[in-house]
Amino acid sequence: MRIANSCLRVLDSRLQVLLWCLVFFYSGFAAQWTVGVYMCADNGMNDQAYVDLAEMKSVGSTEEVNIVVQVDNAARDSNPGCRRYLVKRTGLELLAELGEVDMADTATLAGFGRFLAQRYPARNYMLVLWDHGNGWQEGAGGLDWIFQDESPAFSQMGVAGGEFGAAVAAVRKALGKRIAVLGLDACLMGMIEVATEVLDCCDYMLASEGLVPWGGWPYDEVLNLLVARPTLTPEEFLPEMCAKYVAEYPDEDICLSALDMRQLQRVLIAARAAIRDSIDPAEAGFRDARAGVQTFSSDPGHAPCPTDDNIDFSDFWQLAPQSGAATLRSTLGPLAVANRGQGAYGRARGAAVWFPDNYLALKTLAGSYAKLAFADSVPWLEFLNCYFATDDVKPTQPEISGHRLGGRGDLRLYWNTATDIAPVGYNLYEAGSTVEEFSDYCEELSRWSATGWSASEQYAHSGARSFFSGSGPNLCNQLVLMTPWEMPHGGLLSFYAYFQTEEVLDSLGRFKRDVCYVEACSGPPWDWQPLDSIYGTASGWHERRYLIPPSYQAWLRLRYVTDSSDNRLGVFVDDIKAYRFGSMRIVGTGLVDTTFYIFNLACGTYHYCVTAQDSFGNTSMVSQFYPVPVTSYAEPYTRPAPFAGACELWVDFPPKDTVDVLVYTISGTLVRKFEEVSGPMIEWDGKNWAGKALADGLYLVVVQGKNFRKVGKIAKVAR
Repeated sequence: MRIANSCLRVLDSRLQVLLWCLVFFYSGFAAQWTVGVYMCADNGMNDQAYVDLAEMKSVGSTEEVNIVVQVDNAARDSNPGCRRYLVKRTGLELLAELGEVDMADTATLAGFGRFLAQRYPARNYMLVLWDHGNGWQEGAGGLDWIFQDESPAFSQMGVAGGEFGAAVAAVRKALGKRIAVLGLDACLMGMIEVATEVLDCCDYMLASEGLVPWGGWPYDEVLNLLVARPTLTPEEFLPEMCAKYVAEYPDEDICLSALDMRQLQRVLIAARAAIRDSIDPAEAGFRDARAGVQTFSSDPGHAPCPTDDNIDFSDFWQLAPQSGAATLRSTLGPLAVANRGQGAYGRARGAAVWFPDNYLALKTLAGSYAKLAFADSVPWLEFLNCYFATDDVKPTQPEISGHRLGGRGDLRLYWNTATDIAPVGYNLYEAGSTVEEFSDYCEELSRWSATGWSASEQYAHSGARSFFSGSGPNLCNQLVLMTPWEMPHGGLLSFYAYFQTEEVLDSLGRFKRDVCYVEACSGPPWDWQPLDSIYGTASGWHERRYLIPPSYQAWLRLRYVTDSSDNRLGVFVDDIKAYRFGSMRIVGTGLVDTTFYIFNLACGTYHYCVTAQDSFGNTSMVSQFYPVPVTSYAEPYTRPAPFAGACELWVDFPPKDTVDVLVYTISGTLVRKFEEVSGPMIEWDGKNWAGKALADGLYLVVVQGKNFRKVGKIAKVAR
């Protein structure tokens, strides 16, 4: 009887599961489409939200098409705050009062996604993001956003840096599947950089490469397509959607495209291969392509022109030199499954890309651009850098992150990656000791010869004052160290700088800069050598670190030079320090990896630092000095290792000791002995007592002192 009851309970539970599955299938997928419109209207778009809601109400939801809106109105509105509605022909059915929320918060958008999944499941989801837009940039002031929410506090969501991608990914996770159509009713969002951020989140991204008219999408026309034919697939719906949008504005320069995310993955692979392996951006044909490509204006008052920052990615590669990009061109063809453009945007092919018309614009935004997934996937910054054929941007400062020490005095160092708009290699240095040689907190100028420089209370990194370069036209102000530093093995210079200097392009496209030169020399005849050039705008105080070449007398000079045109704040310097090295050697140069092995270190403490240098010769600030204590003596070894004939036999033992060094066969036969060795290196002909070459094989080396013994293995090989 117990077995029978148990079987009935199992059968009953299985029937319940089957029943729930049937209920979920018939109720959960009763709708063909759920259209979720996320309207961030807590800004200057507030009034337009009512216009678009009225268009949606003229169509309304049906059993097969859910139209759900989350709209946040501005504080100045008669009905402020955020609400969720089900849009019906009879009006807006209130689903939730959310109060004052931040629509630019990724968690708020994720919450809307969870709500759609729980309350309005469907075969296809279209998520429409409604607000201002400005392409790929970070949400950090100006017009650089996809969402801007003005209350209760001003906030923005940007694309570079991952906010936008993380928010859409959270919606995809809530839905349990990819969003069928991600629509962006916002300006300038039809960019390959934006699409790459949501590559794994949606099947198609629907957006405009150009500006979107104030009226935005014609929601009555768009939604009626789905309500009239709810079984439309995305592939069938999107071309009609693009056609309706363009037809709504017959007299305007306008475009709209839908990108296939599966095809975008192929485009990224082809673009990476083409740019790295077969493209020379400096080729003249690329300049012709950039001059003639379809561009997109970010100013509603101006038609597109060659100085616009955004260009059509596909159009550019159609105009570019034919060699090296055949595969890329072929993969770009199917990228846009729907595309419409008219007027000045008649050649819009579906996806814009950032391509500033001058190097200064590239340099200014390169740091933000490097935060994009597209910049990780495709070496576009390197392409642009080579296209302009100039580069004065330093790689970011690397930092040594750790080490691993082995028993034979072998060391493996690790450091983080330096970012740059050009390929980067690393230089690794070793210093035996570091001693502070000089320190000046820049409160007064008694240790300096100053022409035009002063101790200013305007800004300071520490204390009350800093050294100020002065500001004005036609300056050549100098600050020269009066007493030189003694650095026979080289050293390190460190100070903090805050600066705002002129850096602009003139009407002929030439750079105009006010520059503070950091220079060093070893005295008469005063051949000053540049360590750095400081110009542009710093966001705050930053430490600057430079290696000083070996010199028994090292002078330092700061020289601020301006021209006759517009001048800025100038340069402030504080907390100047110099460190003298007891010894220094270059361990490696042009290293590609961010790790390096060093072998057979003797006992002692070593200090390491790293610089990054790009292909244009720009060198980063010096990393921190990373101490590595080696507390055990290294095993004996040879150079070369293994050895074939004459070699150097290196041994490690306590300082001031003398030792005997004995070489044995593996079986224990003594073949060579070196007595009363006082230095770490023995020049050895590789022969035994009788002057005969050793046989090939392994040998034991014993380093024997009064209170010391160390054993190691060496290997002899045939020539």
